[in-house]
Amino acid sequence: MLKKVLLCVMLVVVVPLANADALRILLTNDDGYQAPGIQAVYKALVNAGYDVVMVAPTTQQSGTSQAITSGGLTATEEAPGVWHVDGHPADAVRVGLGCIMKDNPPDIVVSGANFGQNVGQDTSLSGTVGAALTAVRMGYPAIAISVELKIAEASTRFPSTMKAFSDAGAFLAKVLGERKYLSADHALNINYPAVSADAVKGIRIAKLQDFSIVTPNFVMGEDGKLHASFGATPSRDDNGDAWLLGEGYITMTLLTDGIGAKPTSNLKKLVRVL
Repeated sequence: MLKKVLLCVMLVVVVPLANADALRILLTNDDGYQAPGIQAVYKALVNAGYDVVMVAPTTQQSGTSQAITSGGLTATEEAPGVWHVDGHPADAVRVGLGCIMKDNPPDIVVSGANFGQNVGQDTSLSGTVGAALTAVRMGYPAIAISVELKIAEASTRFPSTMKAFSDAGAFLAKVLGERKYLSADHALNINYPAVSADAVKGIRIAKLQDFSIVTPNFVMGEDGKLHASFGATPSRDDNGDAWLLGEGYITMTLLTDGIGAKPTSNLKKLVRVL
């Protein structure tokens, strides 16, 4: 298949709406457009009848927050409605909203599902969350969704996370069905536990916990480079997102510019109907 490769500064594309009644979604992430998390979410949302346009980074962009590229960007269409951008997650959102979907904009922006949780102090570092906050800054409601990594599974490449992606996608489709409770004032940050759907304990509105999975320690690798260490365990906090996620709950937190915001009445209503 011949791919479209276009410079963003020159790009004006009208993507036809597949279903005039369908919720129109811009889907992005920070793990790259081929990552299993975004692929699982794309499948779940399309199967739910939503009109989805993927505009995601070409490569892995974790930890880039809301960084943008100051030079030119290239957008490549891999398949109808599936684009990747050679930049950061925030670049992908800006290209999606300002170029690819400019003449037929989405109703909402979804970022994820991320390979690993975005809770506590680490939330502001996340490219997944950064993409959602970029959308909010541009006037669109947005959801960031992430699936928990269990550090103990590192040697086996996190099988629980891989299995949970499809369930997280199905849960997200359900959330979008209650979109009347969402607004463009905040980004909704969802973290889904790496457990089977029947083992999820429930949904909790949570605060950003004073916790980081990134320790202050570094290890010298065989490549001669310093590598960050991971594996801190959150202290018990019955309202904290990191603790609740580890206990098997889906957590929801409202964010504004990377800082937790007070739960709104609409968020409380959303959790009740879910």
